[in-house]
Amino acid sequence: MYMKYLCLGAIALGALSISANAQDSESRLPVTLGFKVGIPVTGMFSASNTDFFNNTIPGSSYTSSVPRYTFGLTGEFRLPRQLRLEVDGLYKRAGFANSGTFAGTSDMFYQSTGLNVWEVPVLIKKNITIGKVRPFVDIGASLRHISGLVQYGSFPGTSGVQISQNSPAFHNRNSYGGVAGIGMAFKTGPVTLSPEIRYTRWANESFQTNGLRTNLDQGDILLGITF
Repeated sequence: MYMKYLCLGAIALGALSISANAQDSESRLPVTLGFKVGIPVTGMFSASNTDFFNNTIPGSSYTSSVPRYTFGLTGEFRLPRQLRLEVDGLYKRAGFANSGTFAGTSDMFYQSTGLNVWEVPVLIKKNITIGKVRPFVDIGASLRHISGLVQYGSFPGTSGVQISQNSPAFHNRNSYGGVAGIGMAFKTGPVTLSPEIRYTRWANESFQTNGLRTNLDQGDILLGITF
C-alpha cells in the first residue's frame, strides 16, 4: 500500500515539476521538486552471536546485511541568503535473520525478519554558486518510521512456516536523529543533479536484543534529480 502511494506521488510530483519548469525559469521558481535515489553505505543492524557484554550466546546467532538501495521524493524551497529548505521522503527495505539450536536441543530453528524503513529528513541547505556547479552543505533533523514488519520462522515440531507481525527485538517504531551532508549540484538541460554524502546520527534504537543492535550511525550516498 505504501509503495503504491509513493509511486503515484512520484508520478504526480514529476509531472508538476516538469510543467512548472516549462512555464518559468529556475531562477523564478520558489519550489523545486524531484526524486532521490541512493545507496546506503552502512547497515541498519549490528549482528553477532555475542551479548552486550561480549559473551557468546549459546545456540543462537544473528545476521544482517546493508540495504541495497534507498529512493523517494524530494522538494526544495527557496529561502533568503542563498539558503534552501529541503524535505525528503525516503524508503528502504531492511531485515535480519536468526538461527540456532532450539531450546537446548540439537534441533535447529530459523527466523527471517523483513521491514519497511521510511525516513523524512528536513534540512537547511547552503548553496555556493560557481558557474554551473554549486557546492553545498546541509544540516537538519530526520524522522524514521518502521512499518510492514513480518517475521517468518521454522521451528522443530511444527509444520510449515510460522508468520508473525512482530519481533521480540522490536522496541521503537519511531526514531529521530540529526543529519548533515555535503555535495554538489549542477545543471544539465532542464535537470539539476545533486550527488551528496549524508550522515545521520539516530537518538534511539529501533531493535535491540542479545546479538542484535540497531546502528545509531548511518551513512548514505544520494543523488537528487530535480526539474
